[in-house]
Amino acid sequence: MKILKSAAWCIALAASFGLSSLSAKNTKAVKDTINILAFNDFHGSFQQTGNIPGAGRLVRTLNDLRATLPNVCVVACGDNYSGGYFPRLTGGHPLDEMFELAKVEYSAIGNHEFDWGIDAMTERLHWGNTRYLVANIFDDSTTGLRPDWAVPYAIKRQTLKNGTPVRIAFIGLSTQETKTAALPEIVKDLDFANPVGVAARIMQDLKDSADLYILLTHIGTDMQDGNVVFTDLGVDGLSRIPGVDGILSGHSHKAVYGLRDGIPVIQGHNYGRKISRLQYEISRNKKGIVSCRFIGGELLSPQAETMAEMDASVERYLHAPEYGFDEILTENPQELDPQHYEEGSQFSHLGALVTTAYRDFYRRATGNDTAIVLGVCNAGAIRTVLPQGKVTKLQAGNIIPFGGVLRACRMNGRQLQELLQYGIDCKAGWLQYHNMEIGIENGKVVSMTYVENGKRVPIEENGLYTVVTENFVASGGDGYNPAWFSLRDPDFEAVPATERNPTDVFIRYLQSLPTVEIGRISVPKVTK
Repeated sequence: MKILKSAAWCIALAASFGLSSLSAKNTKAVKDTINILAFNDFHGSFQQTGNIPGAGRLVRTLNDLRATLPNVCVVACGDNYSGGYFPRLTGGHPLDEMFELAKVEYSAIGNHEFDWGIDAMTERLHWGNTRYLVANIFDDSTTGLRPDWAVPYAIKRQTLKNGTPVRIAFIGLSTQETKTAALPEIVKDLDFANPVGVAARIMQDLKDSADLYILLTHIGTDMQDGNVVFTDLGVDGLSRIPGVDGILSGHSHKAVYGLRDGIPVIQGHNYGRKISRLQYEISRNKKGIVSCRFIGGELLSPQAETMAEMDASVERYLHAPEYGFDEILTENPQELDPQHYEEGSQFSHLGALVTTAYRDFYRRATGNDTAIVLGVCNAGAIRTVLPQGKVTKLQAGNIIPFGGVLRACRMNGRQLQELLQYGIDCKAGWLQYHNMEIGIENGKVVSMTYVENGKRVPIEENGLYTVVTENFVASGGDGYNPAWFSLRDPDFEAVPATERNPTDVFIRYLQSLPTVEIGRISVPKVTK
């Protein structure tokens, strides 16, 4: 509970708000509530499709809640615009219109805000009236020097409907996993400090500067046995920082709500599928002293009704001829889900389809159609299902939307074994590939065989093999060892980088298929 130092302070503050009724003589004891609404990991999911509500429904719900509930503040928890093929081609639009219509006041900075580079991110941080906050990203944390765009906190001053002035401090925090979850070459000069110590110091600095203290974070949480847990390493202390009243989280794409160390922690899944709500009672006694108390929280689903103005904006981009989103590429008889794994593994038909596209592109681009070539893709790059029926360019692009550049590298059998082993152990999920049989004993890869067109070729320790992957993996993303990818294939590197975009390669591959035949997709087999 936060209690202001004196009634005199309240009277002075009331004067600054023009509240002449708040005085030492006529102050009455009153109560009101304030509602903080948040969404996280929207990833530019503007279009309504499947279980994704789209921007129109999300904005309509937020605005209807604003009209229904007293004293609403809307915020976002990062990863706002990057993560889909639609926003990659439109440059993140129409996020600016969406945030304006929903009156989003503050946002955390997520790892995917960095996808298109720091200059592009900085430009988008200044769209509209939303203020982006992050306290634990530094140029140098030892000196406390932050980039110009890294604003650590903001204090929102608001007069409630009963006339009570209240101050809400939002402290922005970002995941330390950005160092490997973003393209390493983009963030290599930034220092992502542990958010616990940073937030604790700011809380000390802001002592008595606000009535309500909220951590606005892009930091992972989950539910285990009914209890809230942090999925980022080393951040358990966030809920034990003295004075914190609530934690809004993101990054892990989970539906989370509960108390941890007596502090409400909440996350609304992803793509706008849930809206987080934290509600606080704000009391002012007869002396003008203000106090705050948490009274409840919940996860809300967007309503069926939509906002026509937002939908019209989305439709303008969807059907703009310069993007070609509506183009039909192929026919898919059976939905392919990246999380529908083969028994005994975490390999999927969709992962094998994507990586087969990498291999086939390498062979066409270099003219080398006999070498053993293995396409590989980190699990996090494959974002959604390939739907059944006619497949559009937009649907195909959304499978692996981040773009980048494909690299072809030569590695020996020992390095390939290390790569595939890490691909099983990786926290982010199994590395995806194709045409392989993997022998595993006690969790360790003990044998590898490449299988294609009925031929079986054992992978030998001193043999040389070609691996094609995104520059995210090759440069150390998700913790993969860049040394494995140091020997580049000169013939492939000679192909213009604009032709080696992974998303475009996959789109062109689907375009070459009359239908997607699941029986012809060679998912890796695991023997134990």
